[in-house]
Amino acid sequence: MKTQLEYFLKNFNLFYDSTEVDIDYSKVNDGKLITIHKSAEDLFWNKQDDIELEKIIWKMWKGVKIPFLFDTDDKEDIISFTDNKAIINYDIVASAFYFLSGWNEIVNKDKDEFGRVRYQDSIIYKLKISNIPVVNYYFDILNEAITKVHHNIQKTLWGDSEYSMCITHDIDNCTSAWLEGSFSELKKKKLFSIPKLIFKRIAGKDDWFNFDTIAQIESKYGISSSFFFLPRKGKSGNWKNADYDIESNSIKKVIIQLQEAGKDIGVHGSFGTHANIEKLKNDIVRVGTKQVYGNRFHFLMFDPLKSVSVLEQCGLNYDTTLGFAEQTGFRRSTCYPFYLFNHEKNQASDVLEIPLIVMDTTLSRYMKLNAEKALDNIRLLIQETAKFKGVFTLLWHNTSFSDYKYTGWREVYIKILELCKNSNGLMTSGYNIYKKIIR
Repeated sequence: MKTQLEYFLKNFNLFYDSTEVDIDYSKVNDGKLITIHKSAEDLFWNKQDDIELEKIIWKMWKGVKIPFLFDTDDKEDIISFTDNKAIINYDIVASAFYFLSGWNEIVNKDKDEFGRVRYQDSIIYKLKISNIPVVNYYFDILNEAITKVHHNIQKTLWGDSEYSMCITHDIDNCTSAWLEGSFSELKKKKLFSIPKLIFKRIAGKDDWFNFDTIAQIESKYGISSSFFFLPRKGKSGNWKNADYDIESNSIKKVIIQLQEAGKDIGVHGSFGTHANIEKLKNDIVRVGTKQVYGNRFHFLMFDPLKSVSVLEQCGLNYDTTLGFAEQTGFRRSTCYPFYLFNHEKNQASDVLEIPLIVMDTTLSRYMKLNAEKALDNIRLLIQETAKFKGVFTLLWHNTSFSDYKYTGWREVYIKILELCKNSNGLMTSGYNIYKKIIR
């Protein structure tokens, strides 16, 4: 379990500094400053096995019930203090590794047509913890143990802000509002809108080609957001990629303008690139910028056994794919960016995952929430993120800034920015998050 402990501490130390703390991970207390009880042994060597849900121990920590996956006795307090030392009586290392490494997604046989684990088949759904960043509670347990016998070790990463909001936009479609928007208006029997959409298209400005609108909104809040461009046009088999040519003059011009405005330009890895190094390398080249730092795979596709190596071999600094399409919340049970685990190499990666927490279409298409309920959902997730001074990652497609087909979601976006501002959040891009954490 040495690998699991090293991975746990590598991620813990992104937000805390335990380098001067003597931590033991064993079944018995050997007298070191902090001892974390060790219970898991063989699970992580066999990629066919998963935990038994009925054997999970649940304990209260600061008013929240959280699971301990590998322990068998719930009689002990979570932390025992004695002789200026602390003993954590439950195996937070193995439990955190299970969530962060995506173990359930490796052994889970139930996949959708994209090869993804569905939310309803995930451990997150089965334990009903989509809104609880359990790993942050594990980290908080260790932090409290260290603080009481040593000193405060939590880092200050966001200046005077309470937490950070990573603001991102996936650019899937920006030339087809005239068609999809017209069809949507036709279904709503709003026939007078259709000529307007078509005229705008003829005049050379599709309603979804709205980068100036996004930039104007964000400039009012001083935001530096991330734009992920999809480098391949048309279909890959039955699955749709972009509706635009990334090498066209209009897109090249937009990318330059966004960069000059301080935006982070990333790659939106096209269909299949999550498992193909050469395809993703080619996508990065097609983006056309000197340096691409971040990625989000199209359709949120991610293979926990292969994708980490793909990201590493392509020289990317961060990824922000890991969220559920069907449900908001914490897919890897954390609101902290974390180093991915490379299961092919059995070691921590240097690629930082900035986990996705809320996507616009999750709220509207999958959860079918109206604006008011969507904001209630977001408000609760922000509160949970701020509790740990974490990162709330938001994905708002450019199409959601349009009055056509996605009516009203631009206003929701603005209300989210206001909510973040009023709760003292730092609103910035994925690359800026990366730089603040990896100094």
